Amino acid sequence: MKSAFCFILSIVTLSMVCSWPVYADQQQDCFSSSLHYTGEGMRYWYEAEDGFMALTGIPYDKLGCKQCHSKGCNDCHLKKTKEGTGYSLEMARKNETCFKCHVRANAVVKMDKDRNTLDVHTKAGMTCADCHTLREIHGDGNSYKTMRDPDAKDAACVNCHTRDSKDYPVVPDTKSHIVHKDKLDCSACHVQNTMTCYNCHFGEFAKTKSKPKSFVGKIKDFLLLVKYKGKITSGNLQTLVSSENKPFIVYAPYLTHSIMSDGRKCEECHGTEAVNTIASGKTHTMAEFKDGKISFYKGIVPLAPDFLKWPFLNKKDGKWVPFEPEQKPLVQMGLYAEPFTQSELNKLKVKQIYKK
Repeated sequence: MKSAFCFILSIVTLSMVCSWPVYADQQQDCFSSSLHYTGEGMRYWYEAEDGFMALTGIPYDKLGCKQCHSKGCNDCHLKKTKEGTGYSLEMARKNETCFKCHVRANAVVKMDKDRNTLDVHTKAGMTCADCHTLREIHGDGNSYKTMRDPDAKDAACVNCHTRDSKDYPVVPDTKSHIVHKDKLDCSACHVQNTMTCYNCHFGEFAKTKSKPKSFVGKIKDFLLLVKYKGKITSGNLQTLVSSENKPFIVYAPYLTHSIMSDGRKCEECHGTEAVNTIASGKTHTMAEFKDGKISFYKGIVPLAPDFLKWPFLNKKDGKWVPFEPEQKPLVQMGLYAEPFTQSELNKLKVKQIYKK
């Protein structure tokens, strides 16, 4: 009942034309408890027992770089016209409005456009609002710790793509679909690669009190596969370095909005160099630093934290240089990520060739 009331109230609110700012104290309970308003997901994982705060000692509320939450309707719906200022549903549905905060998604679109590998949904003219619902964006009156909590998010491939869909491409009974069944999420095969920033350095933040600096801004060379609720899906990581040069790695399930219509080939995941190395209990080097530049492994990599080696860098005399940490990195399995088991790694070692 509360969810229905919130939904109706949000529609009524957005149909009103306002000429003054509307902020949190004037919002309905639904939005004030939404993840867009609270930013609770970021706080929850940052302040977790194995979160980055264990190394920085800085509470989330004291971070100067956190601007990733909405204050109210104005952030998405406010539109200025010759007639005055008002609220607009059209404005809220524009990708550019979402990209003001979701800068990583915007970077993905730009990089894919430059590489001529544009996401199939973007190419078809779809917007964020075509998949992400009002309830998901405005909230439903319930408080969630993270977008990966049950019922926190509505967007899903199977909302449109089913085996008997009349309006969207159906899920065909290919050999790979039959073999993998419910063991793999769609994104494991249809997401092109991971979009991440690398080596965010809080040492610079501590000195300058400005946004933390990263050595590498944008990477789309590899795809990290992780498990979420027992199912293999696309993932991501972030490496960070504290002001005392203490390293941190967080792994998480993550959907880079870079979708291919055709799934990847079997040999891209099975029997690869990375898989064979990791399944054998050996360390796989994910990146190398040479002559002031860093190059990343290109391909599919299953998550096995103990066997993935990431270089860490520090800024010295104005230049980034690699360093060997005095302690092992603190590793967090964020957003309920799970690593591959040895049995699953062994299955990946077996080369499989299926005709689609």
